[in-house]
Amino acid sequence: MAIVQKIKYNSDNSYFAGFLQNIITQSSINGSVEFKDNIITLILDDSDTKSLESFSELSTKFLPYSMFLDTITTNVKDIKIPATTFESDCYNIALCPRCLEDLSNPSKGSYLDDSLACKHYSNAKAFYDSDSTFFTPHYSDGFAVLITDPSKIDELFIMTQKEKEVLFSIEKPTIKATIKSQELKELTQKVYINIKAPYNVRSQLFAINAKDSEIPFVFFQDRDDLKIVKIQDSTTIIRASRIAKELEDLDTDRQISRFLNIANEASFTNKVIGANLSYTNGISFIVKTDMGIKKAIIFQEFNSSELFTQMRKDKIKSKLLNNFEIKYPKIIENIEGNNYNLFETLSLILNLKGISFESLSDKSLEFRGNGGLKIDMNFSENRFDYSSLIGSVISFILAGADTHYIAFSIFEAYGDMSMSVLDQLKKRFKIENIVMMGDMFENSVLYSRILSKYQLSKPFFSKQFALDD
Repeated sequence: MAIVQKIKYNSDNSYFAGFLQNIITQSSINGSVEFKDNIITLILDDSDTKSLESFSELSTKFLPYSMFLDTITTNVKDIKIPATTFESDCYNIALCPRCLEDLSNPSKGSYLDDSLACKHYSNAKAFYDSDSTFFTPHYSDGFAVLITDPSKIDELFIMTQKEKEVLFSIEKPTIKATIKSQELKELTQKVYINIKAPYNVRSQLFAINAKDSEIPFVFFQDRDDLKIVKIQDSTTIIRASRIAKELEDLDTDRQISRFLNIANEASFTNKVIGANLSYTNGISFIVKTDMGIKKAIIFQEFNSSELFTQMRKDKIKSKLLNNFEIKYPKIIENIEGNNYNLFETLSLILNLKGISFESLSDKSLEFRGNGGLKIDMNFSENRFDYSSLIGSVISFILAGADTHYIAFSIFEAYGDMSMSVLDQLKKRFKIENIVMMGDMFENSVLYSRILSKYQLSKPFFSKQFALDD
């Protein structure tokens, strides 16, 4: 008889199957690993109790967690075990638990060896990372946190168990966490910050030295090599330079090419609609029919100084601006004297410490209630009406609404607007399949709004591709 495990794996990367093969080899058990169509099939002979126990012990000690792991089913069947040996490609992943033991144990030959590379996932070649990242105990704006002492994670941050599993997975992504430590809050003047576990030999060696000196964290400039968001049971890659599946060149337009790649992943081969909510590359809605593919709606570029000039020509909006200017003259002077993008402008209007999408996004996370304010998300003459959006935000500020409540409402409104546009496109083109993409989904308010209010339409978020560049 044989134990048969079917592991759903949300990636084409073969290293996890390779780790299983390596443990099969090390335990000397009669077993096999197959990886096909995102399913890892593990078959083990259950007649050799000693080898099975060895496999179990080695798995518990050395098999890393992967953020792409999904459901696992186990059965016992009377089948023949294939005489195969699985081989994995080479990947830019973190050191595995066996490597970490070799690197940190003074009795091992690879102790503090900066040339160490993982060869424990049945890979013929090892990956050597060229990294010159500087780690420091001093914080600068935009820095992320490197966790040097994992045992302190619950003292430093408020995180769910699933978030911690992803953080310390073999992929070592960057994830945003709520700061718990008062010391860290004072150092950063933040409530939320991007964090990462040691992700290569260089960062691991630095972490070992820091931990020996009882320093539980340091700061560094993150490379955005693998930024993810964990919402409910979904692990979504926002942007990446490693691990995520590379896009096939399916169109000269980068956003349309990403849309087509994700649609293929979802097996939406014919008609499909896409919402590209990107603060980096702009907002657009894409439609693919039997007749072809195009961006059906494209939000025009935002220019703060031009917009405020237009608003001053409008009788109602000019009065609103004047009232705001009386209370916040320096903010209006700053905006009208420069050309800020939309999220920088909103950050300035809300008088946030930082002026960026991230600042506005972080502020929105501070609101813990349900239901936002009615932020105007209108269209006028086939163009998005930025003046109404800005005007409604200003009116709520003048009415005394809390800043974090307004920020929350902005992202909730983006979700509602997107669902409304998608519904109209669905009816017009008679299409049910929907793909979501864009780096605005790193904001959990927007992401959660889509998931909770649009679940019957089953919008597809990629499990393999990054949602943006």
